[in-house]
Amino acid sequence: SRILCLMTDFILEDLQGAIVDYTKAIELDPQSGYAYRNRGVARELVNDLEGACSDWRKAVDLGLKEPAEWVKNQC
Repeated sequence: SRILCLMTDFILEDLQGAIVDYTKAIELDPQSGYAYRNRGVARELVNDLEGACSDWRKAVDLGLKEPAEWVKNQC
């Protein structure tokens, strides 16, 4: 159980780091649909569905098709 807690903390920290990294990528290239899509996935995994949906909608606006299904099913 203790190992599971440590692994969960590590994964959450890694996901938070990914969110920070994708946010930086978006600042550098606001037209990167892939950065929005990927940040949305990370946000979903940390239970930020509102943030995930916002990112996925932006990714769709930028031309990605895949996140449209996620918006339809989860947002």
